Amino acid sequence: MTEDPGLSDEAVRAATGRSWQEWKAFLDAGGAADLSHAKIVEMVSEAGIGRWWRQMVAVGYERMVGKRAPGQACNGSFSANASRTLTGDKDQALALWCAAVEGLEEFNDALATAAPRQSQTETWRYWRLDLEDGSKVSVVISDKSAGKATIAIGHDKLLDAAAKTKATLYWKSVLARLPQI
Repeated sequence: MTEDPGLSDEAVRAATGRSWQEWKAFLDAGGAADLSHAKIVEMVSEAGIGRWWRQMVAVGYERMVGKRAPGQACNGSFSANASRTLTGDKDQALALWCAAVEGLEEFNDALATAAPRQSQTETWRYWRLDLEDGSKVSVVISDKSAGKATIAIGHDKLLDAAAKTKATLYWKSVLARLPQI
């Protein structure tokens, strides 16, 4: 193995009946190193593995053979994530979030291409933003438990691992500035 597959050998063996070394041999024999992520998932599926684990095996294999770095999506981009739990409900948390970012045109050194978009369902509140570098920010807010809400930020379509690290630190700093209700 050249890279860490991201899950322990014990975990993958318990869930799939094969070790990472056995999965690598199986997938190598099928030419998976030259296949797309979807085709690798198909091979694992045909071996009788359930939906979640077939993705984990495919990603682990791609990491082992150097096709994917930790945190890298199958399209080659990276995503940064940060979250925080606040006292209050989802609507109060959304109001705090909107107040914290009101008037900002630049996020993580990238300009917004348009005003943020908000939407909601009965369960969720959403705040979305497209940035000039092609990346996208999605903020999802929900009630966590009585009197608490969670704000979760996903910053997708980042170019590399360094951009992921920078974005994670940026969004954590924004969340840290939010006051408790």
